[in-house]
Amino acid sequence: MSERVAQDTEAVEGPTQEEFVTWVEGLVSQMESVDRSANMHWCAHWWAHTEAVDRLTALHAQWLVAKEENSMSHWWVSHFDAHAKVLFAIHGPFGQCGTKHVEKGVRRTLACEQPPATWSW
Repeated sequence: MSERVAQDTEAVEGPTQEEFVTWVEGLVSQMESVDRSANMHWCAHWWAHTEAVDRLTALHAQWLVAKEENSMSHWWVSHFDAHAKVLFAIHGPFGQCGTKHVEKGVRRTLACEQPPATWSW
């Protein structure tokens, strides 16, 4: 196993919940490009949106790497911009919230079924 793979598979202690929340709050406090008139949406209760939390967690992990590697431009273009297109979209996790949080009655999830025993690939 290469040294890089070994590093990637080691258990890494992540940020605390408080550190993560502080990071999200700091990130969104800098946002100037999220515009509701352009069908871009944000929800102050971001933590109530599972997909958003997963995407923000992934963004934070890559942000930590980019800070260490001095590659923030790459992070903005390759990571943030890609996730922002989904996060802030009208059909994204915050799309129904408007100016206040809207509790979703039923989560929109994709269904999966086990393939039949005769299926192979």
